[in-house]
Amino acid sequence: MKAMSGRLARTLAVATAAILVLLTGGAVSLAADPLVVWCEPQKQATVQAAAAEWSKKSGIPVQVEAISVLETANKVQLAGPVGKGPDVFCCLSGQLGMLVTTGTAAPIDASLLDLSQFMKVSLEGATQDGKLYGVPYDISSVGLIYNKKIWPQPPATMDEVIAKSRELKAKGQFGLLWPLENFYFTYAIMAGYGGYVFAPTADGWNPEDIGLANEGSVKALKLVKTLRDEGLIPVGTDHVVAPGMLNEGKAAAIIDGSWTLASVQQAGIDYGVAPIPKLDNGKYPAPFVSLKWWHVSSYSKRKAEATQLIAALTTKDAMYKSFKNAEGIPPRMDVLDMPDVKSKPEVAGYGAQANYGSLLPDIPEMNVVWVPMNNAIEIALRGDRTVQEALADAVNIIKQSIAELK
Repeated sequence: MKAMSGRLARTLAVATAAILVLLTGGAVSLAADPLVVWCEPQKQATVQAAAAEWSKKSGIPVQVEAISVLETANKVQLAGPVGKGPDVFCCLSGQLGMLVTTGTAAPIDASLLDLSQFMKVSLEGATQDGKLYGVPYDISSVGLIYNKKIWPQPPATMDEVIAKSRELKAKGQFGLLWPLENFYFTYAIMAGYGGYVFAPTADGWNPEDIGLANEGSVKALKLVKTLRDEGLIPVGTDHVVAPGMLNEGKAAAIIDGSWTLASVQQAGIDYGVAPIPKLDNGKYPAPFVSLKWWHVSSYSKRKAEATQLIAALTTKDAMYKSFKNAEGIPPRMDVLDMPDVKSKPEVAGYGAQANYGSLLPDIPEMNVVWVPMNNAIEIALRGDRTVQEALADAVNIIKQSIAELK
């Protein structure tokens, strides 16, 4: 009798669960396996909170794992085929082309999302062959972060920067610092003088047309070399040293991204953010504008649910909370228009800088650009080769690497 009662109870429990699923349109999931999300470590708490809210409404459990955004693309390709990868993962500009080419990122059903408030450029950057492959959650660029105590108003021109840097050098201080050897940063000057990575076309990027050794790029690197030769930006100034100098009050300004502002605020610096000052050709430097997107893995067996989760992670409320937690600048206009958001100097400053920025080419060929260009800049600054020779060598290496990709 007891055995019969146990079987009856189990039968009733299963029947009740099945009826509940039918009544809620499938809102309660009987699947034991959660949706897996790979997110940046600094966003884990925010993502977990938003995912928990969505889980309460959907009945679908979510497991959030912290993975560096620099590693997700490669890790998904390795883990996905053996069933150990995520359903949702984040990635950076410059890697989307590879994700699409390798079939790692699945096209996203835009009908499951409200994309009306997202910046146009943020959606265009994630669209290939008319298909959406990512939903943006962060837009970033480097800009000028300056100490108002030393520089009450941001400098208007690079000539003004150089003059101030020479004046401060005599006092044991620095004017403007940035990691010269890092192509990601120095490209802003190259683009301002007319350099470019790949020529844009109506159909995308032309990787056979490389403008990294043209007249503008050469002029830019000669300017950068002048800063090094005069000791205005000394050897060893990297992405750690430069903000450290600003935070210690030893530098008037740096070129860096919004990710640096937390340490600046912690140091108690009265700072402002503005576009990088104009060059002597009257043009603004044009740093890379990069984005971060949420993607649905092509290996996921629950793509619709994964897309619905992404929708929950990118609502106005979720992205506002992310901004308040200093996790970047959300590319949603309704968030950026909120009074306590648009009053922040980083929003106004980086927003203005983005208007002069260069969209990071999101094709696989971009992956072979970074190392040769970093090396070229370093070689030119050391004087091992002339600026023209170093850049020409780098372009030749890039072309050879692109040929090997085919």
